[in-house]
Amino acid sequence: MAIHAVIMAGGKGERLWPVSKPGMPKQLHSFGTDRSLLRSTFERLAGITGSSNIYIVTNAEIAGKIQEQLPELPPGNILVEPVGRNTAPCVAYAALHIAKKDPEAVMAVFPADHLIGSGAGFHGAISFGINALGSWPDTLITLGMVPDHPETGYGYIAPGNIIDHKGDFSLHHVLTFKEKPDAATAQEYIDKGFLWNAGMFIWRVQAILNAFKAHMPKMYGQLMSMGVHGEITEAELREFYETVEPVSIDYGIMEKTNAAGVIPAEFGWDDIGSWDALGKILPNDESGNAIKGDALLEDSKNNVVWSTGKRIVLIGVEDFVVVEAEDSILVCPRNKSQQVSKIAKKMK
Repeated sequence: MAIHAVIMAGGKGERLWPVSKPGMPKQLHSFGTDRSLLRSTFERLAGITGSSNIYIVTNAEIAGKIQEQLPELPPGNILVEPVGRNTAPCVAYAALHIAKKDPEAVMAVFPADHLIGSGAGFHGAISFGINALGSWPDTLITLGMVPDHPETGYGYIAPGNIIDHKGDFSLHHVLTFKEKPDAATAQEYIDKGFLWNAGMFIWRVQAILNAFKAHMPKMYGQLMSMGVHGEITEAELREFYETVEPVSIDYGIMEKTNAAGVIPAEFGWDDIGSWDALGKILPNDESGNAIKGDALLEDSKNNVVWSTGKRIVLIGVEDFVVVEAEDSILVCPRNKSQQVSKIAKKMK
């Protein structure tokens, strides 16, 4: 079975405004690393399959920049969505594209903007999942991160019985998916052994298409009307995206199917969902400040400070986010950083 990997790279990264903006979203930036998040994701997947079998689903505004960052990627492997419609249409489009090339393919799906600490651990989990599909070909596998703290910014997965096992890895039947909880509920989930939902998937391409047919029949019908006589045309793709229901793959498929499986994994994962989250990833000074760029802090602690040009000076400031970008400055309490996306939407 050939492995085809899909990178979902159409997100806007609004919670990391003003550095992340529509024309240059967070996946194209480097956050604490020497390469962009997209480039890092691509290189991880190049260890699983060849670049000719890696696809990027994105929007027209950044497609050219993606090609610049990934020059070895065949131009035809950049799948441009006419308009964003959440992850279910994104996965459906990529699945149809892959199925036309290789109906027997294994399809693995990953967000473009995650940090992974251990490449070896990541590859081990993915390889185990791919091999497990040999015994469980209809299973829709997701990766669940073993939590190290109660987190309200992630969804959770309740793992059930083990259905496959090898070495350090096991595949569990999924009992249920849970939406982002409050702090008390997040602690309850951890106490029960729940996992973070990382939004990474492995399945046979035919299995996910069958799941669309069973659980989202309208979208499946719209999907299969494309490319009936060969290649998917631009007009067909636009009609699909303009008429399809905007829904996540979790809500549309994973929460409905009885075939969901989860692999618990520990390889240093973070989705950098906010400035506060980034502050926990970047190196901190002795006062708990995470600093990038030119900054001077006096009698200040537990701040996230990000400068792209001008010097930032803080005196007597605690638990704040201060970000200086090309055309905007953000100042907010760290515990309000999840609300930055509301401002980013208003700035449009």
